[in-house]
Amino acid sequence: MNAGRGDLPRLVADLESGRLTPAPPKDYVLLLQEVVTLRGDPLRAAGDRNLSVFFGSVREDDLHTRGNAILSTRPLLDTRTIELPRERQRRIAVAATIDLNGRRLFIASAHLENRVSWLKGGLLSDSARGRQADALLRALPSAEPGVLGGDMNTWLGRREPAWRAFARRFDDTPREPDAPTFRDRLVLDHLFFDLPADWHASYRVVEDDYGSDHHPVVGMIF
Repeated sequence: MNAGRGDLPRLVADLESGRLTPAPPKDYVLLLQEVVTLRGDPLRAAGDRNLSVFFGSVREDDLHTRGNAILSTRPLLDTRTIELPRERQRRIAVAATIDLNGRRLFIASAHLENRVSWLKGGLLSDSARGRQADALLRALPSAEPGVLGGDMNTWLGRREPAWRAFARRFDDTPREPDAPTFRDRLVLDHLFFDLPADWHASYRVVEDDYGSDHHPVVGMIF
């Protein structure tokens, strides 16, 4: 959401109309990072839609709150905030469970560290994200189907420990060709899938950035 600059209402409208998928989706879930909203009102930016929402605050002032959010047409159950190891600044993930076609899936929205000090390995060091990925995986169910998405800040691509750890855990993730999600050159945003038998997934990067500095990644489960 680029610290609240992203046009969430237009993204939701395009998603509901089927502009981003082969047909309008029956249900959808949004995994958002860098949401900035009025305190106590995390759905304000999405407009007047009857969505279930869970918001985890990273920091706040007297008026605004900034953090990660999950928005869903399905009720969000077992919601929780997962604190990630602090490297340069506070980072969290938010997680919940949904019922989909008689099966339960956990879903999580994460935002990993983008840079650390030279004392911790250098500006683009991947070790900080590796530690955060390990902590996140320990906090998520280890043997249940689920979907993880977010801004993983994988500056070094698929070689990063964080990306490799997520790919091992979520082994139904399609191995699509990398498409840039940040400034048309870096692949920082990802979706990872672990699905019930006979379920499949696909994903793609959307060309429109909706006013953000990152492009959305749209995944489909079928």
